[in-house]
Amino acid sequence: MSQGNPDIRQQVEASRGPLKKLQLLLPGLRGYRKLEDIRVSDEFLRNQVANKLDAVKGSLEQLRKQVAASNDLTNLTTVGALISQIQGLGGEVRHAQQGYSGWVAPIAINEEKLNKLYEYDYAFVSSVFQLAETAGKLSYDASSPNSIQASAAQLSRTLADIKQKWKTRMEAIEGIAVG
Repeated sequence: MSQGNPDIRQQVEASRGPLKKLQLLLPGLRGYRKLEDIRVSDEFLRNQVANKLDAVKGSLEQLRKQVAASNDLTNLTTVGALISQIQGLGGEVRHAQQGYSGWVAPIAINEEKLNKLYEYDYAFVSSVFQLAETAGKLSYDASSPNSIQASAAQLSRTLADIKQKWKTRMEAIEGIAVG
């Protein structure tokens, strides 16, 4: 996945083997194959985003070690809270519903909804990259403990934005979004 174009649906379609190409020719299997490819693309994208969130968590854990070594309890609480939030979001993103729909599922997922699901995931990728960039620049100066508070606040705002985008995705897929 490149940061400039994280849409990997075309890559999944291009990597279809002979069996998958045959499925596209057979009535009844064509729809299944198209939906399955979108699901696979969505899963790849979400796993990459979750990996990026894990990297952010790793950066914050390094920061937490520096803060703890300085016995700075105020910033230790702030950094610990951010780590907890990022870990929770990473788990939600990695293990979110893929949009698979059984015969009697309460929420029917068709190709349009799967593409919309993918578009929501695609939309918050840049925010996750921004979060990772901000977290990568964090450094702790024990002689000026308040210096990380502005960066931590920016990280918290970016994280809140990502959470809102994720919530919007879930509401849209479940059909309860308004607007």
